[in-house]
Amino acid sequence: MAGYCRDCFTGTVETDSTHSGTEREMHGRPTYVSTPSADIEPLGTIVIIPDAFGWTFPNTRSLADSYARRVPCTVLLPDFMNGNALPAHTLTLMDYHPPLTDFFVTRFLKRTWSILKVVPSLVRYLLTCRHALAQPRILSFLRSVRTTQPVPSKLGVVGFCWGGLYAVELTHDAPENKVLVGNEDIDLVDCAFTAHPSLLTIPRDIEKVVKPLSVANGDDDSFMGRNGMTKLKEVLEAENDAAGRDVHEVVIFPGAEHGFGVRRDWIDPLQKECRDKCEDQAVAWFRRQFKTPE
Repeated sequence: MAGYCRDCFTGTVETDSTHSGTEREMHGRPTYVSTPSADIEPLGTIVIIPDAFGWTFPNTRSLADSYARRVPCTVLLPDFMNGNALPAHTLTLMDYHPPLTDFFVTRFLKRTWSILKVVPSLVRYLLTCRHALAQPRILSFLRSVRTTQPVPSKLGVVGFCWGGLYAVELTHDAPENKVLVGNEDIDLVDCAFTAHPSLLTIPRDIEKVVKPLSVANGDDDSFMGRNGMTKLKEVLEAENDAAGRDVHEVVIFPGAEHGFGVRRDWIDPLQKECRDKCEDQAVAWFRRQFKTPE
């Protein structure tokens, strides 16, 4: 469980979502595809690298639809986990608390049994979605997208929790983040957005960032903590100062819980407000990054 926190595997599932996208096979992977209205020209393409609950998670599909409509853009949400994402019912099991009217021992046993039922799915996910296996899948998909896009179409990535590390890594100036198009090596992505990323090594992973990066996180996130978030902000703001302009942005949401951008309880007014502002941040970020310079 190194690199993860309990909140990585808890939260709320949207049960009343109506989605406008479609499932397709794209670049060798099952992919949820959402597009703006037929009469609207997309400004670019966004690839979502999801959290542990993968490409079928209703909440993430709702965000894909929202990005497609509001940016506007084409949004691709692929299965980067080869079918090994955590099932949505894991959230219910992890958050299950027996009634207080039960005896203490009974409550303890029920709670323990609820968590134990998650273990097989969790172990499979941790083994099959580790960095050494997941990164090649993500890079291969993005290379295919980039080389089949009209040039110079804009391509951005969004990473939530598990996907946050990969979104940040894609902003690094590294050989694996380039692809040959014609006679020119071009970057796989033009920009990235991440909310409550997990698995990052601070400050090392942030010091390597060169492509525009937008970060949304709580002020005392259960994964990154206050110190990690403070250091991340310092590094990116120093890069902005060195460039003489705002290449990167960091938005800190006081009181936001880990997973707030996708999975937090919408009944809680604060968490819902943070979630909505997180979506607004991503939409505004990609509108700016995808805009063609005059």
